[in-house]
Amino acid sequence: MKKISLSSTLEKMPLGSRLAVAFGLLLVLLMAMAVMAARQIAVTHDALDYYTATTTPSLAAVKSWQEKVAAIRMLQAQHLMTVSADEMGTLEGSIDQAYAQLNQALAGHEKLLVNDQDRELWTAVTESTQLAMANWDKLKTIARESLSDPDKVEEARRLFTGKTERLFKATMSAIDKEWELKSSVAAQLTEKGTATYKLSLSMLAIACAVALALGVAAAVVVVRSIARQMGGEPADVARIALSIAEGDLTQRVPTRAGDHSSVMAAMATMRERLAALVGEVRQSSDSIATGSAEIATGNLDLSHRTEEQASDLQQTVSAMAQLTSTVKHNADTAEEANRLAASASTTAVAGGQAVAQVVTTMQGIAASSRTINDITSVIDGIAFQTNILALNAAVEAARAGEQGRGFAVVASEVRSLAQRSAEAAKEIKKLISDNVGKVETGARQVDEAGLSIQAIVTQVQHVSERIHDIHNATTQQYQGISAVSDAVARIDQVTLQNAALVEQSSAAADSLRTQAARLAEVVGQFRLNRDMGGRPALAMS
Repeated sequence: MKKISLSSTLEKMPLGSRLAVAFGLLLVLLMAMAVMAARQIAVTHDALDYYTATTTPSLAAVKSWQEKVAAIRMLQAQHLMTVSADEMGTLEGSIDQAYAQLNQALAGHEKLLVNDQDRELWTAVTESTQLAMANWDKLKTIARESLSDPDKVEEARRLFTGKTERLFKATMSAIDKEWELKSSVAAQLTEKGTATYKLSLSMLAIACAVALALGVAAAVVVVRSIARQMGGEPADVARIALSIAEGDLTQRVPTRAGDHSSVMAAMATMRERLAALVGEVRQSSDSIATGSAEIATGNLDLSHRTEEQASDLQQTVSAMAQLTSTVKHNADTAEEANRLAASASTTAVAGGQAVAQVVTTMQGIAASSRTINDITSVIDGIAFQTNILALNAAVEAARAGEQGRGFAVVASEVRSLAQRSAEAAKEIKKLISDNVGKVETGARQVDEAGLSIQAIVTQVQHVSERIHDIHNATTQQYQGISAVSDAVARIDQVTLQNAALVEQSSAAADSLRTQAARLAEVVGQFRLNRDMGGRPALAMS
């Protein structure tokens, strides 16, 4: 299994992370020390709080017991020696009040008891006090009786120096034992606090020593890892970086043997590759300057040729515009001829239709004339028959003689009328025959005129179709020439744009030549070793 060292692990970490780890370790140690100190302070605070809340009040209470018992003993002595009933009453009130305060203090002290021994001693003090109070009631009665009975004075004195004294000593002894116990507990707490204080100081000193050692170790490890990663002093790195920034690539960058990953090694690699790159850029800038000059010359020639081509195209556009105008005029003329031919064709068709109607009318007139001729023939036959009948009537009237004379006159008139009718019918028939002949002649002429007009209509339609074809061809020719004219106009625009682009390209070539000269000037600011001037650039890893 491959062993991973702490230094290699740190070198793989970012600088900020390494510093964060180092300072984080120090902060953790500081927090541990703070927690430990806070814990010890809490222990000390608890002990002090207990001492203040329990031990000190207990000692003060026991001390007050001693003072109250001693005061009661003194008041009892004064009570025994007084001979005034009033003063004795005052002293009795003071003693009763003192006993009441003592009992109250003893009852309130129960909550401050610390253990069973303390409770036993407190019980002993309480019981002794109760006995002393009972004895005081007896002593008080005898003392009052002694005011009126001198024999009671000695009895009161014996009681005071006897049982009362023993009870006082027993109470004081119990209170003294309670005091000794409280003092012992206070001493133990004091010793424990002192030990805790010394232990806290020792632990804090040890923690400070450990934190100092770990902090120094972390600082040494981090500083070494940073120094190893830098590969040299930061001042040297800054000096070399500044010299490279100023264009001095001749200085050698000092590196340790086998160092390939430090900042100094990277600076050395950067200097070598930058020197090779600058050398190649110098050569390329010269080539760019030469190429840009050739491009500028070529663009100038191309600009002249493009201007000539644009001039020729403008002439072509002008000629195409004239040709388009002529063809458009021809198309308009053909359209007008087509319109007139269509109108003539329409008129000829209408004339043919009118002639056809005339032919039809003439044929009707001829038929009517023939009918009238037939009717006239009938009238002529009727007149002939009427004449024969009138003749026969005249013959019969002549035969009748005088009776038929009037009838003979009528028959004569009828015969005369029949003759005139026959003559008129003959004349009408002759006229009608002449009209029928003329109508038939006119009908034949109208038929011939209709055929001629029909032929004219047919020819006019053929001419209209040819003119329409000419109009369509002329329109298509106009559209084609217009498209060619538009294409030539677009070519002219493109040529003008090309001329503008050529001018821009020429300007860009001039700018490129200027920039190439500026690039050569800028690259010339770098100082290279002679053996690096033409070396190719290293491959960037």
